[in-house]
Amino acid sequence: MDALLLRLLRGATRRALAGDWTWVVIAGSVFMLRRAMRPRDELVHSLKIAPGEQILISVRDADDPPFSSEVSEV
Repeated sequence: MDALLLRLLRGATRRALAGDWTWVVIAGSVFMLRRAMRPRDELVHSLKIAPGEQILISVRDADDPPFSSEVSEV
């Protein structure tokens, strides 16, 4: 199902960029439908890294504040 919607989205986007406003609405609708159907625990981002490259992944609780304002001075 997702492959079919993706194909429709690509075709509608291509036709929308050619100037047909009807396809803009179709592309937007298909985009929103695909987004609504996506499970919440799906992979969010992926990237390829070359040998020798490093990536830092930081995970925090969603309820935690973005930055800690308490700094302990010793």
